[in-house]
Amino acid sequence: MDRIDALQTFIRVMEAGSFTQAADDMGLGQPAISKRIALLEAEFGCRLFVRTTRRVRPTPEADRVLKLAREVVALYQSAGAGPDRVGKPSGTLRMSVPTSFGRHFFAPIFAEYVRRYPDVRLDVNYSEQFADLVETGMELAIRIGVLSPSSLVARRVGTTRRLLVAAPSLLARHAAPMLPDDLRRLPCITYSRLSQKNQWTFEAETGRHVVDLVPAMTCDDADVMTLAALEGLGIAVLPDWCAAAPLAEGRLVRLLPDHPVPSLPIHVVYPDARWLSRRAQLFRDLLVERADVFALS
Repeated sequence: MDRIDALQTFIRVMEAGSFTQAADDMGLGQPAISKRIALLEAEFGCRLFVRTTRRVRPTPEADRVLKLAREVVALYQSAGAGPDRVGKPSGTLRMSVPTSFGRHFFAPIFAEYVRRYPDVRLDVNYSEQFADLVETGMELAIRIGVLSPSSLVARRVGTTRRLLVAAPSLLARHAAPMLPDDLRRLPCITYSRLSQKNQWTFEAETGRHVVDLVPAMTCDDADVMTLAALEGLGIAVLPDWCAAAPLAEGRLVRLLPDHPVPSLPIHVVYPDARWLSRRAQLFRDLLVERADVFALS
């Protein structure tokens, strides 16, 4: 058995926190995972994991071995060893994608990735929550918005515009706003995941305008916000991928074009790049290659 394979297996078990999850990620049976860990335990002369029927807990020795294992594997990979394994990624790629953004853009990206790398299985979590990648065992996540400081590596893949819009039916009942402050008297639909969910910010030649709102509806899904806006429930700030078609069809009207809403960056984020699997590296590279598919500006 290849010792490098055993070390890579040990690293994946430590990251996933589970023999079962590591076996799934690596496309192996659980007995093979156990055999590789047993080999390392014999060679290091210590127990690496305490296993019960419910969980796997690393020993203090395992925490010390992890740093060494990562260094050895990194040196091995930097020397160009294992070209077949590097060229043919396998296992399970787990990632998190924002709900609406994922619905609109990711089906063709997933399809292209699977065509290129058929030995990789995709496990995709559609969620607006910012998942803890280390805790959940995910390798990649798409994040929209200004990122908070963290230990994650971020690669920007685009920018999305946001547009202030309303349905003609709502404007038939309420006078259209002429200035951002006019929004205080109008029904609005806000996005609940923003840190300031009851505030909208606008840019103009006269500077930045921040408007406090009492929303008629708050929601964490841009597609649902779009449907609510189309029904005339309120004025909404929508990402361009939701607003573009209804605006072109006349089902929504853009408001305050001289006071645009600031755009948001789109990043792919991941833990320390030195330990990023080949399958994750290739998906990240595909996102960069296909950034134009997002129709971002």
